[in-house]
Amino acid sequence: MKVSSEQRPSREALLSVELDSSEVEPFLERAYKQLVPKLNIAGFRKGKAPRRIVEQMYGREYLANEALDFLLPEVTSKALEMESLEMAAFPSISLERLDPIKYTATVPLKPIVDLGDYASLRVPKERVRVSKGQIEDVLKRISNEIAPWEPVDGLPAYEDLLNLDVHGWVYNEEHGHDHDIINDKATDLVPREGSKVPVPGFSAELIKLKTGVETKFDIEVPSDFENSELAGLTAHFVATLHSVKRRIPAEIDDELAKGVGEGFENLDSLKLQIKNDLEVQESLNVDARHKEEAINQLLASATIEVSPIIIDHELDHYLEEFRDAMQSGRMTIEHYQRYLTWAGKSQEEIRNEARPAAEERVNRGLVLREFIEKESIEITDDELEGEIEKMALEAGSESKQVRAMFKELGSKDSLRRVMVERKAVDQIAELALTEGSAVTAKPKRARAKTTKPTNKVSKATKRTGK
Repeated sequence: MKVSSEQRPSREALLSVELDSSEVEPFLERAYKQLVPKLNIAGFRKGKAPRRIVEQMYGREYLANEALDFLLPEVTSKALEMESLEMAAFPSISLERLDPIKYTATVPLKPIVDLGDYASLRVPKERVRVSKGQIEDVLKRISNEIAPWEPVDGLPAYEDLLNLDVHGWVYNEEHGHDHDIINDKATDLVPREGSKVPVPGFSAELIKLKTGVETKFDIEVPSDFENSELAGLTAHFVATLHSVKRRIPAEIDDELAKGVGEGFENLDSLKLQIKNDLEVQESLNVDARHKEEAINQLLASATIEVSPIIIDHELDHYLEEFRDAMQSGRMTIEHYQRYLTWAGKSQEEIRNEARPAAEERVNRGLVLREFIEKESIEITDDELEGEIEKMALEAGSESKQVRAMFKELGSKDSLRRVMVERKAVDQIAELALTEGSAVTAKPKRARAKTTKPTNKVSKATKRTGK
């Protein structure tokens, strides 16, 4: 076997490999043994045709092509060992000749990461602040949420509860018939400003309806609307409004506080609990922002040499994750925004737009791994088992399934890696704190006489927390 290698920029090596016929022969024999049981050749029982017959009928190149699946990985691995090269990911292979085999492999080498003087990294941390305005916003939400729906006369408004008959459709030219968008009788709808359901502008038309009057209206659906089945078409609607109800917010006073959850002594007690909830949420947000900024600064100061092939592999993985999320319906806000951005674009355009995100993921992973290695960060078995038990307890009735899931070594190893990275991020953030940086304020406890709040207060607080 003739092997040579040439170092290239961006942590790659060009590996040239050439085999003679005698070295290829064992791989051809393996390919023949794998193929012959699947071949139906006249005059021979299935799987019994001699190799020379197979080669006569299908050609030697047929066997050589089949042999490539196991030949290339095995030969490349041996060639890398001969050249003392450490492969970091699957190489890109270019076949120059099939008989005898000659090929080149562009091999991504182990990336080089220099964290620089990371000990001097400094990122100030925000103070946890909750304004009176934030507390008032939560009180207004609570006041509105517990208010009953009251019938009102006149035209409806956004956020009213409408009861109506509504039929909407578009004409589908491809199929030559109408396609219903909505078709409901005596249904309840709440029009919301800026809503795109079922099409943009629908809510704006609903607040023009008069009670008891059948109203027809058309909406031109924007050509860039995310629902491609409706984009650019004219949506036709017929609606009859039966009734309008509106929430009349309750007075924000002691009586309101007594009616929230299990009840509070007075308005001051409720305000104190809201303030505590907001401080807890804001504390988490401050921590998250500080950690993210510390990682970003560490990335900015690091010097990274990585093969473009590794970036391409991560890009494939990134796009595959996106497709899986879309198909399964597990769309995050990021996925939805990406979907809108990529709609109607070619695969090449999508890859070009996604590349920076894939590159950032690779660089972030490399920097974290280098930091973990330099700081010798580990997770002990006791820490691992403690995390599993914590997850099991949080799972409640499914605790047994959680414990069973982590009985396998592979699952434990995966969790250990996550915990190591989490510990590294925490350590980077701690390292980045400057002297005199703000310390996250500890939330005050409500007075002892205050009734323990229910989740309703916490949920309302979270919706307004930054």
